[in-house]
Amino acid sequence: MTPQAGLDEGGLHDVLGYQMAQATIITNGCFSKAVGEPLGLGQVELTLLQLINQNAATTPSRLARALAVTLPAITAWISKLEQRGWVTRQRSTTDRRSRYFVVTPQGKALATQAVAALLEAEQRDLAHLSPAERAMLLELLRKVARRRKA
Repeated sequence: MTPQAGLDEGGLHDVLGYQMAQATIITNGCFSKAVGEPLGLGQVELTLLQLINQNAATTPSRLARALAVTLPAITAWISKLEQRGWVTRQRSTTDRRSRYFVVTPQGKALATQAVAALLEAEQRDLAHLSPAERAMLLELLRKVARRRKA
């Protein structure tokens, strides 16, 4: 049965993608309340800020591969982050044709605040999961995601 409307899910009950989509409704709401509304930050923006923050001198192509999106999409998102003063582009000192991204101090502070708020909100909103269940869920999701390499 669907969690809210009590509809029979039929064969969808055992479909991983369907159950992940149902769970995403919860996690998207959690993100919106903890980060999106109070900080004016989208999920992709936070992801990019944190990836750039944690990976010095990362390139647009590496970000595109990491998120399975096109290079023009990364460029558009990075432009928005630049306009908001959270990211700057730097020219490589070893290859003048190459550019990489750096998070500004303001962007770093925002990313740190957002991740902390999101972890706290998830802990609260998913309190029905034991710490062991949460760890297992995260590990299983990482295992599914790592399959992308194959």
